[in-house]
Amino acid sequence: MINQYLKTENSFLVIAGPCSIESEAQMRELLSSDGFPKVVRGGLYKMRTRPDSFQGMREQGTQLVHKLQQEQGFEFVTEISDPRQIEMLDPITSIYQVGTRNMYNYELLKELASIGKPVMLKRGFSATVKEWLGAAEYLAELGEENIILCERGIRTFESSLRNTLDLGSVIYLKEHTKFKVIVDPSHAMGDARYVRSASLASLAAGADGILIEVHPEPRNALSDAQQALNIDEFQSLQRELSAMGQVLGKEVL
Repeated sequence: MINQYLKTENSFLVIAGPCSIESEAQMRELLSSDGFPKVVRGGLYKMRTRPDSFQGMREQGTQLVHKLQQEQGFEFVTEISDPRQIEMLDPITSIYQVGTRNMYNYELLKELASIGKPVMLKRGFSATVKEWLGAAEYLAELGEENIILCERGIRTFESSLRNTLDLGSVIYLKEHTKFKVIVDPSHAMGDARYVRSASLASLAAGADGILIEVHPEPRNALSDAQQALNIDEFQSLQRELSAMGQVLGKEVL
């Protein structure tokens, strides 16, 4: 699905899954839910603000994802923060995600460019669009079609939400570049109550997809519990996106 999506226009890709993969039971409940996407996100090597926070399942998690992929055939998106993780992640990963803290990690970007797999480059939380595009140039070896830009909200003086969702960047990038541009409404809003509206607004703004956090029991999530949708909320959002996509001439994948 990923390769087809990257080569086509007028499609809107929904990538969903937990902020952190926590257990086999958690993942099986998500994957078995009705209509869950075939492109799944999940953190294995977690970059956390505090060292005493959950750091991810790491190597054990890669083994779990491999096992579930063999059974259910989904494609996987996960964050990479260190080139030393490539050996473990490469067999299971369809798209490497570079998180906001690593947008300026040019050595990591150069290493990923040499691998050849698509890369999702998140905007640094204080980065201008010009700086973001400068970082994308380090991935040029991949070709434009394999570089996905992800708007995840930026840090501003506004404090009512976790970040400020800059949909203007989506509009600008779709007008001035050939990159796929997706939105992470979960990190941008930081509150599950607002993720639905931000997702629909992203589709209306011309984005090519969303990266969204879903957890079977958000209250018990080991990371970013406040911004994850539960399964019912996500399924409702999927229906709304599909209906809106028909109006806008976008196929929701």
